[in-house]
Amino acid sequence: MSHLKAISPLFVYFFITFRLLLLCLLLTSANSIGASEQKPHLADALIISNDIAKKFKLADDSRLSDPTLFRQLLKELNQQSADFTPAHRQFLNYLQGYHFAYIGEHDKAEKKLKAILHSSSDIQLKFRANHTLINLSAINHKWADGLQYIAENNLIINKITDNSVIQNSLLATVIFYISIKKYDFALEHIAQLELHDLSPHKRCFAKQYYLEAKFNLGQLKVNSPAISDALKLCITSKNNIGSNAIRRHQAKLYLQSNAPEQALNLLLPYADEVQSTLFPMLIAAIDNVIAQAYFQLNDMENAKYYATKAMLLNKGNTGVERGRDSYRVLFQVAEKQNNPTLALRYFKQYAQFDKAFINEVKAKHFAFQLAEHDSLEQISKIKLLNEQNNLLITKQALAETKIRNVQLGIAILILLMSILSIWGTHLWRVHKRVKILSQSDELTGIYNRRHFNYVAVSAIRYCKTAQQDLSVIMFDLDHFKKINDNHGHICGDWALKETIKVCQAIGKSNDVFARLGGEEFCLLLPSTNIDKAYSRAEACRIAIESIVSKTSGTNFSLTASFGVTDLKRSGFRLTDLLKDADSAMYIAKNTGRNQVMLFEPPNKEKSLDNSWSITS
Repeated sequence: MSHLKAISPLFVYFFITFRLLLLCLLLTSANSIGASEQKPHLADALIISNDIAKKFKLADDSRLSDPTLFRQLLKELNQQSADFTPAHRQFLNYLQGYHFAYIGEHDKAEKKLKAILHSSSDIQLKFRANHTLINLSAINHKWADGLQYIAENNLIINKITDNSVIQNSLLATVIFYISIKKYDFALEHIAQLELHDLSPHKRCFAKQYYLEAKFNLGQLKVNSPAISDALKLCITSKNNIGSNAIRRHQAKLYLQSNAPEQALNLLLPYADEVQSTLFPMLIAAIDNVIAQAYFQLNDMENAKYYATKAMLLNKGNTGVERGRDSYRVLFQVAEKQNNPTLALRYFKQYAQFDKAFINEVKAKHFAFQLAEHDSLEQISKIKLLNEQNNLLITKQALAETKIRNVQLGIAILILLMSILSIWGTHLWRVHKRVKILSQSDELTGIYNRRHFNYVAVSAIRYCKTAQQDLSVIMFDLDHFKKINDNHGHICGDWALKETIKVCQAIGKSNDVFARLGGEEFCLLLPSTNIDKAYSRAEACRIAIESIVSKTSGTNFSLTASFGVTDLKRSGFRLTDLLKDADSAMYIAKNTGRNQVMLFEPPNKEKSLDNSWSITS
């Protein structure tokens, strides 16, 4: 197991929250596969003529339905690639990128897919590559990259004509939100996805991710009708990966209910079906659940067999969560079998994957042993002292007393630290809440006008001292009163929050974003010249115009008018910057709305003074 010893603690914690359903992400990029579609037989594929287009179509359609056929077709296409057109080569790159991602070679997959984004490929292929990269970003915990890919796809989604591709992008977004534990957002996007006419295959995945979110929210019961309905759908659509992923979660619920027999009865009859998926991440995850079930039944041999099988299968895929589960069972089995040497070895592997998941008392006990003693003989002596301290002879009394005193001291220290930590956390949360309430707009969560004025003055002062640019964007939602009047204030509040969400998604960390009142907002951009500010305003305008209002329960259009100025045009007074940006914004409104206008100062240059007043 020496290859795992090199894994740094940072790498371990980086991947610790990763789950199986997230790793099934790549399955969402397939085209619609209806329940009535028949799986092509491998022999049929091998006798296909040299019609490259047909072979590409069959490979694309068989990625989910027949992994073996897909690999064979990919091999044949690679052999014929010398005769491909540029478009065919780019599509082959996409299929290869998908294949690398499916088998866990994420670096190769990312390289292939990014090459498509920087090529002259058609926009639909780039869109597909982009939402596959969303999935890879979730797997590798590259959250900033994933959000950027989501934003890029949102900008071009209206240009995509294939509804199936749009559905795949929504599925990728759902998986990304699940990966960052935003389960409520995932459920919202699943509801949006289900408004589409999904094939049974994709509807199975939608139900699978729905159950995944509910499971992690603690809102799923072992005998929930939603589980049985989803399983029926997945079985009917022949989606073996979706159905077995659902069974895995139901089995985990059985284990939580101390019903390991039901868990085994649920999983073991489908062992061959799981193997036929050729999906190592799913196979290893289910083997781990089976191992845990056998451990609960005190069947140590089978527990060890399945945990070892999962561990070996996971060896080349660096699945941190699955590795943790495998080594935890192996450690527990060795401990049950009174094999301290093997238990220590497995525990070291398990501790590297996830020390935080171990029982607190046992974690401290083993941490003490690992820190203070280098040999197995010393560990055995300490365990013997702990187990036999009531049977020690008089000569060992002093050693017993010292050990008990150390343990008592550690317990008291831990108790005091816990009390202080809880109290400190409470005070911090209260302070944080008060601070947020005093600084933020209650509805949208961005700065309110009072705090914006304070932050903006400091930013202007800094930019003047550092001789850096600073720009101001003001914008106002068009016809917002009509939205409130025609659709209600709840719908209006939704529109305000969605506006903030899409603008923040394309912003920077040092932007100063505030709601000045009603539907009027302001963006102060330090170290940003007027050209970049104009581009940012235009990006925000497009993002607002692209908001889909159906999720609010009604259908309406949403646009905004923008005004932009900077220090060179308006000077260093905040009031002047806001007044000039506001003036440009109203010119945008009065000349047609839904546009960005730059403030144009009069011919006479504005005098720049050193006043920092926000009221004069």
